[in-house]
Amino acid sequence: MQNIPWNNFFADSLAQADPELERLLAAQRAQNAATVNLVASETYSPRAALEAEASVLVDKNASGYPPRRGFGGGAVMDAIEELACARARALFGAEHANIQALSSTIANVAVLRGLLRRGERILAFDPSAGRHGSHGAAKHISGQEHEVAFFGVREDGVVDYEAAAARAQVFRPRMIVAGSSAYPLPLDFSRLAGIARGVGALIFADVAHVSGLILAGLHENPVPFCDVVTSSTHKTMCGPRTGGLILCRAEHAAAIDAALAPGLQAAPGGHIIAARAALFGLVARPEFRVLMRRVVEGAQALAEGLSAAGVPLYAGGTGTHMVVAETPRAEAGTLFRHGVAANTTTLPGRAGLRLGSTPMAIRGLNAPGFRALGLGLGRFLLGEAEDAGFAAEMAALARRHPVPPGLE
Repeated sequence: MQNIPWNNFFADSLAQADPELERLLAAQRAQNAATVNLVASETYSPRAALEAEASVLVDKNASGYPPRRGFGGGAVMDAIEELACARARALFGAEHANIQALSSTIANVAVLRGLLRRGERILAFDPSAGRHGSHGAAKHISGQEHEVAFFGVREDGVVDYEAAAARAQVFRPRMIVAGSSAYPLPLDFSRLAGIARGVGALIFADVAHVSGLILAGLHENPVPFCDVVTSSTHKTMCGPRTGGLILCRAEHAAAIDAALAPGLQAAPGGHIIAARAALFGLVARPEFRVLMRRVVEGAQALAEGLSAAGVPLYAGGTGTHMVVAETPRAEAGTLFRHGVAANTTTLPGRAGLRLGSTPMAIRGLNAPGFRALGLGLGRFLLGEAEDAGFAAEMAALARRHPVPPGLE
């Protein structure tokens, strides 16, 4: 045992150290290349952010907030975190930013823990209308620690703001949560903030799905209207997974920061923070706004194609990166076996298929291509297209629009 060269433990490549895992990762790369990706919560992360996330900071312990870390040698980490927070504040026009949350769901819980007492009331978007589980779901801690009521949509699928205002007057919540994960139209944050002010409630917006559109000026920015805003940094912001962003008014900063750390987690991921610093620099560039416009135009064209095929659309269409189709054949497993990645979702009284345009827009699919995709997909969902022919069509589309080099 004494003669075994221990340094190989650190020096071997993944292929050398774990061929089995390397084969599985290669299989995932091949799957990515062969699939038309319409998952609304997925993207392809830019090389600069990936390099930062795989940097030396993966080994750095950075407990606490700058400049008061619990470990020595934290000056560089402090500078990186302060850079990331300054960039986030500038991007959204926020008074305070915290980027230590290890996920956006943890960020949401930190907001609730920081601003509410156990048992206080929350008014949130209806579960069946497209809200996220961390907004008061019965099986989530947010729903277990608070009394929750919901506002929903009209018969046409559009948010019923008048009913939300009436519900708030009766329920008298301490907080209104504005956000969704499967609602394809922009939320009117300023109107919801007005409803909150009318009953003396805090207003909290979760923009995990639309933060990239906000930064491109294609969606209303809730920061000026809301007490606190959270977001993931993947989805339309196109960053690596993990890591949540909290933006809030200065008066709430200390309470939310303490609720997150040490309240919910200890040391953040320094590499995750560095990747966000890189990402926040990238999304300030004009080419990101061009990409987001392609994303929105692609979603609109996808909706047009589905509608032309006869597929009904939740809320009548889209104003974001997302389209939700109402179809009895909305089964993600069936679609994937034919070369399309998407996910099923719950709608009021029925099932839906959630589709997103971000990944394929990054792969170069233009608006006419999205419309043709929607038309073919719609015919397949309605049982009007031959299965083998549709699968071959999707395979050819994936080959024509490969994952960008280096991002496979």
